[in-house]
Amino acid sequence: MKQVMVLMALLLAMAAQVAPVQAAVFRPATEREAKVEDARSNKALKAEQKAERKAFRKSLREQLREARKSGSADAELILYVILALIIPPLAMFLYDGEASGRFWISLLLVLGGVVLSVLGLGLLAWLAFLGSVVYTLYVILSES
Repeated sequence: MKQVMVLMALLLAMAAQVAPVQAAVFRPATEREAKVEDARSNKALKAEQKAERKAFRKSLREQLREARKSGSADAELILYVILALIIPPLAMFLYDGEASGRFWISLLLVLGGVVLSVLGLGLLAWLAFLGSVVYTLYVILSES
């Protein structure tokens, strides 16, 4: 009986500390209010997207100006292309600056060519190596 009384006292103390719950009353928005709200949010979203595109174009123009001023961009691109013709995974690694997914694709194509060459499938080996070269050149030249 003593335990039941202690338990009741604890429950009463806990109930006294709980904040009273207030019910939220929602009134359904009319269709017109909903349309006005949607139009406002769409306008804000479009304005934000337009500002982002404008800032992106501006930064892209600045980067192009800097690249034109420094003639090293062309020399670097030529070196990447030459390296891509000889060792495509290395060119991709140097271009990305890390072992990215594109590097691994290029490496797997070259290793596939080596494995096919060891198996005596010379034509397929050359096609795998050529695929690696084409893929690496495509990535380097499309982004430059």
